[in-house]
Amino acid sequence: MMMEIGVFLPIAKGGFIISKNVPPTWPTWELNKNVTLKCESLGFDFALSMVKFRGFGGTTEYWDHALDSFTLTAALAPITSSIKLIPSVTNLSLHPAVTSRMAATIEAICPGRFGLNIVSGWYKNEFDQMGLWPGDEFFESRYDYATEYVTILKQLWATGESNFKGKFFTMTDAEIKPTPSTKIPLVCAGQSERGIKFTAEMGEQNFVIAGGNTNEIESDISAFKSITGRLQEQASLLGRQVGTIALFNIFAADTDNNAHKRFEHIVAGADEIAITNLVGQAELDKSDGMSESLKRKSMFMGLPTLVGSYATIANYLDRIYDEANISACMFAFPDFENDIDTFGSEVLPKLASRK
Repeated sequence: MMMEIGVFLPIAKGGFIISKNVPPTWPTWELNKNVTLKCESLGFDFALSMVKFRGFGGTTEYWDHALDSFTLTAALAPITSSIKLIPSVTNLSLHPAVTSRMAATIEAICPGRFGLNIVSGWYKNEFDQMGLWPGDEFFESRYDYATEYVTILKQLWATGESNFKGKFFTMTDAEIKPTPSTKIPLVCAGQSERGIKFTAEMGEQNFVIAGGNTNEIESDISAFKSITGRLQEQASLLGRQVGTIALFNIFAADTDNNAHKRFEHIVAGADEIAITNLVGQAELDKSDGMSESLKRKSMFMGLPTLVGSYATIANYLDRIYDEANISACMFAFPDFENDIDTFGSEVLPKLASRK
């Protein structure tokens, strides 16, 4: 089988790097349309968009401006023909009956090309501002909540009806018709034991954040094997198959040295105010300001960051796919439009896992 590849769409300001030394990446319709169509023309398999209701401020106004994931997908559906489109839903922001109808509507526009990313919710302030935060006990119960949520989605998509009765939701002869004409696969992002259990029970794919060092590929392969192994063990007990999507920021250049120069230039422009808002004061080094390790990890939103020549990046991705039991890779870039062109012309032809 061939490794699938996807793009993490830049629907929020700043993309996925909290730095003053990257292009502003305003989340416009034009940018996301161009990125999606460009990726489709290069043979990318899917485009996934996150959902975000509150940013982190700072000099860069990081994520303060954002598009809506569902309506963006609805706009992309009729102008694309082959790429799969995967919006995200935060369970606290939309009732599952509403989500099921919205999803069924978009699926009718692009049958067989629509999936849904389930987000259990991690940023309290995002929901507090709208009066939707149910209390801090939600941190412990969020996967139970998500399980009920997805159960209702699947019932409505399968039969158009639900009478689900649970701790969090009560459906009384609920009807959502028409039902989708094709199956809507679910993507999740669980790495904790509870998150992996949820994904094994409910999802078709799980995107994970691990590895990301081209100089330490052996340990990266080990990390991915551990996560995918735990997931596949849980899924096999249920008679299910669930794939793993590896997520990376890509810094590629003609040489390893030039890629690292670009990376360090972007690190030097870290927006420490926005990073502080992201990680919270409790995690900061009070005596010397922000620690270098915390800054570097947080400014890339925790995304593993591959830095190297075109050949180095291609070799890493091939080995991760061949040896770490993943099914797909999803990419973000410092400069989406230009870096995707370079990735398409310089990295993709070198990927044996795509041939």
